[in-house]
Amino acid sequence: MTSRQAKEILLLYRPGSADREDPEFAQALALTEQDHELGRWFADHCALQEALRAKFRQIPVPDGLKEQILSERKAQTALPAKRKLALLAACGVFILLLAGVSLWFLRPHEDKTFANFSSRMVGIVARQYPAMDLETNDMGRIRQYLAQTNGHGSFILPGPLSRTTSTGCASVQWRGRPVSMVCFNSGKSANASAPDLYLFIANRADVPGAPKANTPRFGQTNGLATATWNRGNKVYLLAGQGDEAFIRKYVE
Repeated sequence: MTSRQAKEILLLYRPGSADREDPEFAQALALTEQDHELGRWFADHCALQEALRAKFRQIPVPDGLKEQILSERKAQTALPAKRKLALLAACGVFILLLAGVSLWFLRPHEDKTFANFSSRMVGIVARQYPAMDLETNDMGRIRQYLAQTNGHGSFILPGPLSRTTSTGCASVQWRGRPVSMVCFNSGKSANASAPDLYLFIANRADVPGAPKANTPRFGQTNGLATATWNRGNKVYLLAGQGDEAFIRKYVE
């Protein structure tokens, strides 16, 4: 199965439903864990579906709508031809309106928030073991690679994190803008090459609502502890398995 074929299948996938158990999706879902680019596309697709679902749930159902639909259905066979045509036209308008509402919810600027950025970036590492473009514990090589791949090679690490063993890096994107992911090993795992700390670096101008203070802000996103802060023209997001005390010791 190619990546394109998997996308065509997964366009019908509904996150949070029984689709994950459906054998028709099994091969395509397995490919998302092997193909890094397809995995990012699938994460975007699921986030989009969840956002639309949440928006439609906020639309109130008018009182008596069910009864009105049932009564009109009973009377449909008795409607004159002109009335039927009018109803068909109204249905067409409703469909166009629904499509317009969907497009309004999907406008790029609606998703360009720091909360969405955090969720999407942490989702990369919370969902599965992230693929690294370069595996190395040499921070100099990491900086050089990111600088050469349109990433952010001139980042500034907090003291404790700079003394933590790096394991590699990757260049990812968010809303078409470059984001650098630098991976670290905290020492909790016996496998020194397995990352469990992930630092995401982006231009602050690309992420509306990003923190403006240098002081880290702590939280939980997608089951991982996070710390976010600003330094110069860049915003930093550090994520790892643990609680606030665990993540705090790497940034203070």
